[in-house]
Amino acid sequence: MTGRLVAGVVGLVAVALLVFAGQRALAWRGDRSELSDGRAAAAAATAEVEGLIDISGSTSDADMVRLLDGATAAFRTDLEAQAARLQKALADNKVKATGKAVSTGVVKLADDRATVIVAAAGTVKNKQTKAAEPRNYRLRVDLQRVKGDWLVSGLEFVA
Repeated sequence: MTGRLVAGVVGLVAVALLVFAGQRALAWRGDRSELSDGRAAAAAATAEVEGLIDISGSTSDADMVRLLDGATAAFRTDLEAQAARLQKALADNKVKATGKAVSTGVVKLADDRATVIVAAAGTVKNKQTKAAEPRNYRLRVDLQRVKGDWLVSGLEFVA
């Protein structure tokens, strides 16, 4: 009887260890997937913000195409509605803007949606300034995964 009891306990311990190992493997896979999604969302947010703050009057057509390519259908419609007016203002004021993201942070990631805060720095020169003036930006970027790609669904300057 003692041998059967020991074998039973060993069997239960083995099953418990297998269940625990399986659970840890699934959790690890989920963590890895979430980390990968966060990086991809942050990269998409960074690209869109840099495209926005790096826009200039002389290159606004190509700049606008890049911005539109990174937007969801609804946000793209909003951008398209404002594109002509923005491009005219950039050209009329001879705007030359440059900028780069300096920091990003994923503040929300659930299912196929993410919110990323992007801090960026750049310069802006126009026909009213003699030299390029420094600018700092903080933007909240809402993203949605569409067919495997993270696209911007909303963008807002924040304090």
